[in-house]
Order: sequence, then C-alpha cells, then structure tokens
Amino acid sequence: MTAQENARPELKSLRVCSADGAAADLLVAVPSTARIGVLWLPALGVGARHYEAFAAALAEQGVVIAVHEWRGAGSSDRRASRACDWGYDKLLAEDIPASLAAAGEAHPDVRWIIAGHSLGGQLAALFAALNPHSIAGFAFVASGSPYWRTFHGRMRRILRIVPWMVGLVTAICGYYPGKRLGFAGREARTLMRDWARTARTGRYQDTAEGRDSEQALAGYAQPLLGIRLSEDTLCPEASFEWLLGKFRSAPIARELLAPVDFSSGLANHFSWLKDPQPVAERMAEWLRSFD
Repeated sequence: MTAQENARPELKSLRVCSADGAAADLLVAVPSTARIGVLWLPALGVGARHYEAFAAALAEQGVVIAVHEWRGAGSSDRRASRACDWGYDKLLAEDIPASLAAAGEAHPDVRWIIAGHSLGGQLAALFAALNPHSIAGFAFVASGSPYWRTFHGRMRRILRIVPWMVGLVTAICGYYPGKRLGFAGREARTLMRDWARTARTGRYQDTAEGRDSEQALAGYAQPLLGIRLSEDTLCPEASFEWLLGKFRSAPIARELLAPVDFSSGLANHFSWLKDPQPVAERMAEWLRSFD
C-alpha cells in the first residue's frame, strides 16, 4: 500500500446477521485500490455513524475500513432490557466474527486487521488475542484499561465507586440506563458487569468457552499499534500502558498525538472524531509495513 490521493469513497452499508439472528449495519468505505482493511470497533455507547469522518479519512489513505455497529446501538435491531442481555462473550464469539466474515466476503483480496476506540480497543485486543489467525494485526486509538489504579484524582475516585454502582443499577433496572447516568448509552447488564470487573481488578474475565483471556493476550505475537491522545483523561498514559503491558510477545508501535497535531488544537478522547486526519495518517503509515 502506498499513500495516494483517493476520491472520497462512498460509505456503503451491509446488513450483517449474527448466529443468533441479531442484525446491524456494517459501514464500509473502499478506496479505488487497497490491499489492507481495518475492521473498526466503536467506543462504548457510540454508534457507527459517528466514525464516518474517520472512515473517509482512512479510505483516502488507501485503506478499506468497515465500521462495526455494537449490539444495542444505532442500526442494531436489539435494545438492552431485562429480557435482552449480552456480555463480552456474545460480542467476541458472534457479533465481531459476523462483521469480519461479511467484510471478508465483500472484499476477499483484502488482508484485515482489527482496531478500535476506547472499549472498542479493549474488545479488539481480546478478539485479536483469542483469534490471531483471523486477522493480520491489531490497533487501538484512545484506549486502555479502565482499572482504577491507573487513574488519579477525581477519575480514580469515580472508578472506585462506579463498578459497584453498575451492579446495583443493573440489578434494579435489568439493564444499564447510561444516558440517564451520564456514562455510556443504554447498555446490557452483563456487558457493563464485564466492564466493571476489569475496572475493579485490571483483568479480563475468561471468554470464548472458558479460554484464559489474560494468557491469550500475553501470547499474541502479531503487530500492534497503540495511538494515545495527550489530553485524554478517560484513557491516560498509565491506563494505555496497562493494556499494552498485557501483550508480552507482540511487536508494539506507540504513537502520541498532541494538540499541535490537530487543526482543532484538541487531543482528547472524542475530539479526534471531528478532526480525524492525524489519526488516519498515523494508522495508514503503520499499515504500510504490512505490504
């Protein structure tokens, strides 16, 4: 792959069905010529459509991008409730593989990596570690572990309390009403309890039919890129490094973007979504090593 000028590609959608019948749209941007593609996993509570500008910016760099939609968000035909629940295991075993398979079938000549933002980066990490032969590499942007010990000040105090609150709220409501609480969206109770467990312990629960997730992360040996935003208080350096520290066998590339790198003068957890060019350029540069 070489850096090239591509006309802004049209963003198309594919309807993807998981093994249990859950369906959502996969947003795909395809440049005129490309040999590498990125399956992109959004942040918690963020719909796929919020990544349209990033998808266009990455496609203009000559990279195919397919933006996954989380179960329960945006175009998904599921909504979290007491009767409709899921956790990390369902996303890792059914939803993400369905999107990867659909992207691969639509573009069979493309090599795929998996990447994500925030919680999407964590789940991309788990998927890559548990399915290393399904992808060629793994990357994340503005992501890290939610482990409370990797934060300081107010965020540290919040992360000591919120995981316990998640258990209480989801027991009462049957789901997590994030919009009312000011964190995330309407989320499944098991999903949020999985997140809360990592926030308390710094570890990931075993997934994929009881496989040891931490051992899988330690054994992952394919290329890995982590991009950190210097003003990101939701994923600070210690959080970023705690997640990277789980990868003991992978060749790791680190990139740091600061306000000076962005036309907006901002470099925080969500600001880059409106000003995605620097992130797209760093990721595309790393992906050129796959040719």
